[in-house]
Amino acid sequence: MPSESRQGGNTPGTFRVLVVDDSPSIRRHVVQKLEPMSFHVTEASSGEEALALTLEQTFDLVVSDIEMEAITGVQLCRVFRGDPGMKDIAFVLLTAAKEAKTRFWGRNAGADCYLAKEDMDEKLLPAVEELMRGRTPRDSVRPELTGTPLERVSAVLDHHLFDVVVQSEVRRLMDHVHDRIEFGDKVLELAAEVIGCPYLVLHLLGPGGPTYSIRARGPWPEGNATAGMAALAIPEKSVDATHTTVEADPKYGTGQNVVGGRSFTCEIRVRDEPLGALQVFGGPNVCAETDIRSVNLIADALGVVVKSLFLMEETQLLALTDGLTGLYNRRHASKRLEEEIARARRNSTGLCVAMCDVDHFKAINDEFGHSAGDHVLQGIANSLTEYVRRNDIVSRWGGEEFLVIFSEIKLTAARIVAERLRGRLASTPQVEGGPEKISVSIGLAMLRQGVTADALIEQADQALYRAKARGRNRVEVAGEERRSKPSTVVQKQDGGKQKPADAKQADTK
Repeated sequence: MPSESRQGGNTPGTFRVLVVDDSPSIRRHVVQKLEPMSFHVTEASSGEEALALTLEQTFDLVVSDIEMEAITGVQLCRVFRGDPGMKDIAFVLLTAAKEAKTRFWGRNAGADCYLAKEDMDEKLLPAVEELMRGRTPRDSVRPELTGTPLERVSAVLDHHLFDVVVQSEVRRLMDHVHDRIEFGDKVLELAAEVIGCPYLVLHLLGPGGPTYSIRARGPWPEGNATAGMAALAIPEKSVDATHTTVEADPKYGTGQNVVGGRSFTCEIRVRDEPLGALQVFGGPNVCAETDIRSVNLIADALGVVVKSLFLMEETQLLALTDGLTGLYNRRHASKRLEEEIARARRNSTGLCVAMCDVDHFKAINDEFGHSAGDHVLQGIANSLTEYVRRNDIVSRWGGEEFLVIFSEIKLTAARIVAERLRGRLASTPQVEGGPEKISVSIGLAMLRQGVTADALIEQADQALYRAKARGRNRVEVAGEERRSKPSTVVQKQDGGKQKPADAKQADTK
C-alpha cells in the first residue's frame, strides 16, 4: 500500500506531490528534502503503483527514480507526458546511474528537471521551488483516467510509435525535394493517410514560391479552380502557382460546392525562419483533435525537409539565372527557346522573340559609373518581368541585351506588345545618380517553317541592328528589310556578315 507523509496534510490549496522510488530510504530522504515546501506527499514504491495512484487522485508534481523494475521512471514520465489529463504535471527525474546511456534517457525523457542523486541535497529543493513558482494546485478530484497501468503504458507506446513512424515517413520525402510539385503531392498524400479531413493544403514560400498544393477529397468544382481556391482562402492571384489533386471520396460528400468549414493551420519553420504552412479544412465537421495533433506532428517534422527543398531550388536558380538581374541566363534561355519552338510546332501556335538592347549603354557607364549601369539593367529587368505575360520568358542574353520569348502569339500582336514595351522602358523613372532617360532598341522575329532556334535569334539580332541604324529607340521586325532602307553605309563586319555601319557594336564603343 502507498504511504503518505503527514506534512501539509490534505488541505485545499496544498500542492500534492508523488514521490516514486523502489528504495524506502531514498523515498524518505526525498520527502525530508521537500519538508520546507509543506506539500501533501504520497509515496509509491514502483512505477506500476504510481500509475495506479493516478486513477485515484491527482498530483501537481512527481519526483521519480529513473531505474526501477517493470515500469521505469523514463516510461512513467512518458506516460504522464502522453496523457492529456496529466501532461502538465511537473516531473523531476532522479538517477544514481553513471552510465552515459541512462543519463541520456533521463535528459530526453520529457521531464521538467533531471538531477543526479549525488546532487539532490544541494539542488532538489531549489529546482522544485523554481518549477512550482507561478503554479496553482490542481483540482484534487480524480481525473477521468481508465485502464490498468500496463494498458496505459501500451497506449503511450503506441502513441509514440505512431509519432516515430510518421516522422520517419516525412524524412523519406527528402527523395522528392528536386521537384516542388512532386514534393507537394507526396506531402499531402502522406498527410491524407493520417488526417481525416476533406481538404488539405500545403503552402510553401522559398525560391520557388509562394505556391499552394491542394488535395481535395470532398466536392470540387470542375473547370473552376478559383471557386475552390476561394473556399479555401487561397488568393485568386495564386491560381497559376496552385497545383490541385482531386481524390473524390463519397464519405466527404459529392458535388462541386466546396465547403471549407473550420480550418486548422500549423506553420512550417526551421528555428525562426518561416517556410510555409500545412492547413486542413474540416468541411461540415470540426477538425478532430487527433487530426490537429497529426498536422502539428507532420508540420514539425517537415521543417528540415522543406529547407532542403529550398536549398535545392536556390542551387538550381543559381545555375539558371543571371546574378545581377535575377532573370534566366543565356544558357537556360536557349534551352527554353528550343522547348517553346517544339511546343509551338506541336500545337500549331505562334511564337516570336524580341531582342532588346539598351541604347548608348557604354556612355551611361562612362558618365555615371558601372554601379548606375547595373541599376539601369536591374530596372529594365524588373519592367520586362512586370509587363510581359506570365507564360512569356524573359532572360538576360548578355551585356545590355535582353531576350523575350513570346509564346502563343501572332506577329501583329507581338509587335504591339514590343512597341508598348519600348515606350514603357523609355518612360521608366531612373535611379538617382543615373541618366534622366534611357531607351531601348528592339528587334522582333517570328518563328516560320523550317527556322531553327539559332536562325530565329539571328533574325531578331539583325532586326535589332537595323533599329540601331535607323535612330534607336524603335522596333524593327525581321523580314521587313526591303520596305525602307536607311541611308547609312553598309560595311562588312567580322565573319562576313553585312551590318549597318551605325550598328549595335558601334553603339557601345
